[in-house]
Amino acid sequence: MKREWLAVLAILLTLGRGAIREVEKTAAREIRQRVGGGDIRVRIEPDGVDGLIQGRLKRLTVDASHFTLDGLPFTLEEHRPKTGWIKLFIMRLHDVSLRGLRAEQVYAEIPDVRYDRRLAMRKRIFRLSNTGVGYAEIVVLQGDLAAYIRRKYAPYLREVRVEITPTETRVYGVALFLGSEVRFRATGQLVPREGRFLDLADARIEIEGAELSPAAVEMMRQWLNPLIDADRDLGISDGLYVEQVISERGQMRARGKASIPRAKPHSDLSDSSAKPDSSER
Repeated sequence: MKREWLAVLAILLTLGRGAIREVEKTAAREIRQRVGGGDIRVRIEPDGVDGLIQGRLKRLTVDASHFTLDGLPFTLEEHRPKTGWIKLFIMRLHDVSLRGLRAEQVYAEIPDVRYDRRLAMRKRIFRLSNTGVGYAEIVVLQGDLAAYIRRKYAPYLREVRVEITPTETRVYGVALFLGSEVRFRATGQLVPREGRFLDLADARIEIEGAELSPAAVEMMRQWLNPLIDADRDLGISDGLYVEQVISERGQMRARGKASIPRAKPHSDLSDSSAKPDSSER
């Protein structure tokens, strides 16, 4: 009798692991469709034998690289059941461009994520329904930050170049300022503000090699900042709260809190996944 039970358990485990592999492939395919390509891999680790049966996952890891997207590839659909549980949701992204800002690396660990277990196991469709708050780190190279600033402020800025060191950040370029085209240099420190904005703080600004008056400096500083608005420019403030920016030689490293953002009702991303579909029930 003991051997028979072991055989049945082995069959159940084999079937369960086969279903998980199918869910992994489907999840990777869905992400690829949303981001329009790239290298996507999804790995699911169940939390023991009973976790496999109950939809309790120890870890879900997404490794992705070489893609461009308009918003984060994962969103919450809060109307869905919270019957499955992911202890730790991990994202490791490389060479990803979000609305024109290229990140060399993105890493996030988000705990206590819920999903629709029945939909995942029966239809092989993965939908997240609730989130905890975890940690994220984003690395942006100085050349990619310069390209982003140039696109954001075109046609008022051109020939933009950025130099990042551990002690300061310098932004060079040609600006249309007060009706004239002038060459400028702004030197300051990259600092987060309100979890959403990235400013060039305490900026010392020179135009054509001459120091500006305090009023003109303040005017140009207000015009230049924020360099990045995570909500307006990138559309990710619901999923990221930046607490610290570390300047290193040739790159910046932003760290903060991360969660799975809510699907936006009128976005293309939510249109493909947030609305209930009779075929998924």
